[in-house]
Amino acid sequence: MEYNTTRSNLILREYGRNFHKLVDYVGDIKSKEERSKMSKTLIEMMKLTHPSFKEQNEIDAKMWDDLYIMSDYSLDIESPFPKPNKKSESEVPKRLEYPKSKIRFRHYGKKIELLIDEACKLKKDEDKEAAIIHIGKIMKSFFGMWNKESIDNKVIVENIKELSNNKLTIDIEKVKEMNLFYKVTKERGSKSKHYHSKKNFKSNRPFRKRRM
Repeated sequence: MEYNTTRSNLILREYGRNFHKLVDYVGDIKSKEERSKMSKTLIEMMKLTHPSFKEQNEIDAKMWDDLYIMSDYSLDIESPFPKPNKKSESEVPKRLEYPKSKIRFRHYGKKIELLIDEACKLKKDEDKEAAIIHIGKIMKSFFGMWNKESIDNKVIVENIKELSNNKLTIDIEKVKEMNLFYKVTKERGSKSKHYHSKKNFKSNRPFRKRRM
C-alpha cells in the first residue's frame, strides 16, 4: 500500500497519478519505436479524459508538451512536435499571494480605503471637501447594497474621519442641510416610475365608443 507521504509529487496535477505512472512506464521501455507508439496511445487517452481540452487551440502541441513535462523532459521519443525546453526555476511564475491587509469596514470594501488615502494627499481644502462628498455618496450606496436599512450621514462622516486618521472631516450639519451624501445609484423598478409609466399608458390609449 502506498501512502501520500511516500509518493512523489505530481508535476501536472490535472492528469492525476495514474497518468504519471504511465509516463514512467513508457520511459522505461527499451525500444524507442515502441516508446513512440505507446506515447501516441497515451496522448489519445489524455484527450479522452480531458474533453474540455478539445475546445482549446493547438491542443495536440499542448498534449505532447505535457507528456514531456510529466517525464521531467527525459522522454526520448519520435514526436510530431519539437521537444520543449525545460524551464529554470527563475522562469517559473511565482504563486500570487493573497492580500493580507485587513479591511476595517467590509461593507465599504478596500477600494474606499484607497480612495480616502488619495483624498488625504490633496492640498486644497475645497478639493478635500469635494472628495469627501464623492466618497460619502459611494459609501452610502455600498452600505445599502449590504444592508436593507439606510445608514445615518453622521456615521459616514465618523467612518471617513476614522479611516483617514482624522485627516478628512466635514460639517455634519452642512451634509444634512444640503443632502450631500445622497445615493449614487437609484433602485430599479421604483413604484413612482411604474406609476407614471402606467398613467401615461392610460392617457395615450385611444378612446373607443361603447356599443349600445
